[in-house]
Amino acid sequence: MKKRCLGCIAILLLLLPLAAGAQSALGISSTPARVDGVFTDKEYGLVTEDAGMKLGLTWTADVLYIGLSAPTTGWVAAGIGSTRMDGAVIYIGYAVGQESQMKIQKGAGHGHADLDAGAPRQYAVKEAGGRTVLELALDASTAIAKNQAALQLIIAMGGADSFSSVHRARAGVSVELAR
Repeated sequence: MKKRCLGCIAILLLLLPLAAGAQSALGISSTPARVDGVFTDKEYGLVTEDAGMKLGLTWTADVLYIGLSAPTTGWVAAGIGSTRMDGAVIYIGYAVGQESQMKIQKGAGHGHADLDAGAPRQYAVKEAGGRTVLELALDASTAIAKNQAALQLIIAMGGADSFSSVHRARAGVSVELAR
């Protein structure tokens, strides 16, 4: 009986990283993603899903492309540098009609505040069909350190078009970087 339980626990521990999407590898691509607010699986080199949110990543020599599509008509956010809010540089945005709003914030503890940092090369936020999409083009040299082994991200969504409303769902994602 004890051996059977230990075997089940060992299998669950082996499957846990796969369920969390933690074992996906991202390599350098020659094909950039399109930053247009329309998320398609085919435009990203790596796509993973967690808490109903789809995260797409493409890494070229100069640019890290991040796409996030979430089942909400409120805000969506992608943060880099941590799988938790604390310490992450967070890009949060929402769309009202044809107009998009975006802020760059820095996570501190269980909160975040505006960060006076360089804007992304490009960004787009669109809402359609009950989903909000945030797409970013970031300088790869500032998003990924020279010898960095994994990219740490946090993704989240809220139910309102507001930079201060609480999240409805969030997930931490760690992606192995293949060089």
